[in-house]
Amino acid sequence: MRRLFWRAGFGPTTPEVRYWAKRSKGETIDWFMRGGPGPPRPRFPKPTVDGKPLDPINEYAHDVLWWLDKMVRGPRPLTEKMTLFWHDHFATLDQDRPLLIAQNKMLRRDALGSFRRLLTDVTKDPAMLQFLSLVDSTKKEPNENYARELMELFTLGKGYTEKDIREAARALTGFRAKRRGDGTVAVLYDRKAHDATTKTIFGHRANHDYRDVLDLCIAHPQHAPFLVSKLWEYFVGTPIEPSARTRLARVYRRADHRIAPVVREILEHPALYRSLDAPDMIKSPVVFVAGALRGCGQGITRANWAPILDGMGQLPFRPPSVAGWESGSAWLSTNTMHVRFDAGNWLLLDRRRVRNGATPIRDTPRAAVARARSAVGRPWTSSATDAQLLKLATRLLSDDPAPAGGYRMPPQQRADMCQRALRQLLLCGPDAQVH
Repeated sequence: MRRLFWRAGFGPTTPEVRYWAKRSKGETIDWFMRGGPGPPRPRFPKPTVDGKPLDPINEYAHDVLWWLDKMVRGPRPLTEKMTLFWHDHFATLDQDRPLLIAQNKMLRRDALGSFRRLLTDVTKDPAMLQFLSLVDSTKKEPNENYARELMELFTLGKGYTEKDIREAARALTGFRAKRRGDGTVAVLYDRKAHDATTKTIFGHRANHDYRDVLDLCIAHPQHAPFLVSKLWEYFVGTPIEPSARTRLARVYRRADHRIAPVVREILEHPALYRSLDAPDMIKSPVVFVAGALRGCGQGITRANWAPILDGMGQLPFRPPSVAGWESGSAWLSTNTMHVRFDAGNWLLLDRRRVRNGATPIRDTPRAAVARARSAVGRPWTSSATDAQLLKLATRLLSDDPAPAGGYRMPPQQRADMCQRALRQLLLCGPDAQVH
């Protein structure tokens, strides 16, 4: 159940653990896919910065906090997790904040629906139109940027030629963008700017327009294996077996290119639940922070989560390139691990802060570990980590005499320090980096 909540969402809260652990995997997956009855919604504070509501349009980095809040408090974790997937898949750079927020809402709306509709909406999205120079690409001067990324990154990966890109670029001409007085952008299609002559794409010769280009990419034999492999990697993390790829591609085609049936098939697959006692899929910075906030029962009440995510290497709405972010071990370096540890310091403020004198001094080492685990959402830890946490608590709570001339820490101070150390390690130690 915990594995499912991390892979299909952003980790479980303690009430969710208790509720779903008593129910079947099928019931839990049904809830992820469709929503509906479940445990009482966790009570997180509404997002604020310095006591004021977020202003994602006008305040720097509030767009990041706005989305992070949806990951922490939202009722549909799988929809939010898929929005994050598409945000990386259709990475868009250097566009105005209102356009990127509008794109984010569109990705959320289409997250588990028809890929054909999603691809059409992305193609006509003002932020994407401007980023990949599809706007103002005319029959006299067709721009190849979008056609190239459409095939290489969005739909195929391989199986196309430079001629296919050039011909598709001609078919994609005609889009215009008009900025309204309120700062939003309207997308227009100018048939006079569209190249209405014959083109040949993937061997198909006709007077193709942008809709034909999208249809041809989706119908290409390389598309289904390409997309289901990316979805598999996102949820499972290990390379997909040829038999699984063939099956998922068949499910995808039979579902008329809808995403939900493929995702459900992946969430039900035994490969997702392998090695529960030794997870090896590294949490992205966004998943790490959102999951830790959920586990600690904390919402967005400060601005510094944006620079923390930036320091970890993944700031939403600011991908490094059109290819999105690297993943896996690329998330972990000396610098980024230092920032992840700093994130734990912030998580242990406010509601989870260990105040001086607040820790019972009669706790045994085992009780101290249990107390710390409960305070941060009862995260999974390996048996090796359990042994080290118990060893640390035993040492910190021991009543050994102070060394000659040294300072002997009072029992209360030792108990408080022990809680701080245990909670920090549970939030930021090696096991906290994987799921």
